[in-house]
Amino acid sequence: MGLAPFTEADFVLSAETRAEITAGLTDSQAYMVNHWMDLHEVINRGDWDGMDAFFNTETMTYDNPNRPDLGTYHVWKTSPQGLYTTFPPSIYRTIKAWGRGDDEICVLCHHHGKHTGGPYMGVQPTGNDLNVLWFSWLRFRDGKIDHIYSISDVLTMLKDLEVIKVPQPVDPYK
Repeated sequence: MGLAPFTEADFVLSAETRAEITAGLTDSQAYMVNHWMDLHEVINRGDWDGMDAFFNTETMTYDNPNRPDLGTYHVWKTSPQGLYTTFPPSIYRTIKAWGRGDDEICVLCHHHGKHTGGPYMGVQPTGNDLNVLWFSWLRFRDGKIDHIYSISDVLTMLKDLEVIKVPQPVDPYK
C-alpha cells in the first residue's frame, strides 16, 4: 500500500475521515473503532493516566511476535511511553478498519515520529523519520479493549532507523 504524503495534521482525524473509516461497520463495530481512534488522541498527547480508561487494565493481554515481552496491559503501556520520548512527536492514526461480530475489530494504523529523543536499540538519535504501518486485531469486553494482537513492518522500521542494513533485492529468486 505505501503511505501517501502526509502532514502531522493528518493525525487529527476529522468527523468526515472517521465516518469514512467506519463506513459499512455495524454500530457496535463503529463504537469499537472510534474507541480505538479516541485512544490514539489520548496517546498522541502523552496522557498516560487517561489511556487507562480505554482498557480492562487488569485482564487485557497483548500479543506481538516482535515483542513477546509485552504480555499484560501494565507492561505493554510502557511501549507507547518509550516511543513517545524516543520518537517525538510519536503520533498514531487509524487508516482502515474492519469488524467481526459485536466484540472484534481489525485496524490498519500508522505511527509517525522522528528519532530525536534518545537511543533506540543501541543506535543514538539519527533524526530519521519513523513511519510504521501495522495491523491490530482487538477484542473488546464490556466496552473496553481486552486483547490486542499486533503485527507491524518492523523490518522496514529497523532499516529506516539504521539499526540494521537490509539488502533490497530486485528479484529475490535470481
